[in-house]
Amino acid sequence: MKKFLFAFLFISFAALGANYSSVDSRAEKVPAKYNKNLPDLVTYLTEPYAQNEEKKARALLAWIVYHIDYDEYRAESATRKKYVPHLQKNQISSGDIFETRIGVCEDIAGLYQRMAGLAGLDSVVIKGYAGTDVDKQNFRKRMHAWNAVKIDGKWEFVDPTWAIRGENAVKTIDSKFQHNKEIKNRMRNEYQTKKARKNRIIDDRWFMTKPKEMIKTHYPIDEQWQLLPVKKSFGAFLK
Repeated sequence: MKKFLFAFLFISFAALGANYSSVDSRAEKVPAKYNKNLPDLVTYLTEPYAQNEEKKARALLAWIVYHIDYDEYRAESATRKKYVPHLQKNQISSGDIFETRIGVCEDIAGLYQRMAGLAGLDSVVIKGYAGTDVDKQNFRKRMHAWNAVKIDGKWEFVDPTWAIRGENAVKTIDSKFQHNKEIKNRMRNEYQTKKARKNRIIDDRWFMTKPKEMIKTHYPIDEQWQLLPVKKSFGAFLK
């Protein structure tokens, strides 16, 4: 789903107290030769952190933030139910988004999961509803996907889509024709070797987010992924 901008601040997110500057810099400045093959890329990103699962998980998130564009057109068109994507839904894979460097939340979460697996980390894609204004009238339009990744034996939340802040490299697209042309150009121009996006910032609130904070904006369809000792009802989540 489309990312939402927030006017409020979360204070107690664990990641805010950590320093990932060297990890993030490595993910931002990946040499082109590693950027076109996913196993090679994951090896490059995580090799210095073989004994540190937290930094491994962070490196994967950082690479996505710096190198992946959010597909605003497809997300908005899907919400209006007027868009048939260039591939059928069951054909869209993380491999596609790795080649094109563009996708919606489900694609991005799928890519994170695949990268985590290559890094030796357990991860799942969580589907549900997300936003600051989810209510009984609009919740079906607030479908979202995010991740949980196991770090040092504990499941931690990561939302790689919401972690992407800053300018989107995709030019304004207002038609299915333009969108399909953009996808084809990205495939033809080998976007897998492109450098990091300019003016990108990692929103630390969405890395290792505490369950009590996550439930304020993310409600999983499978309630076990609230990771709370006492589950919150969907009715209580709705505004």
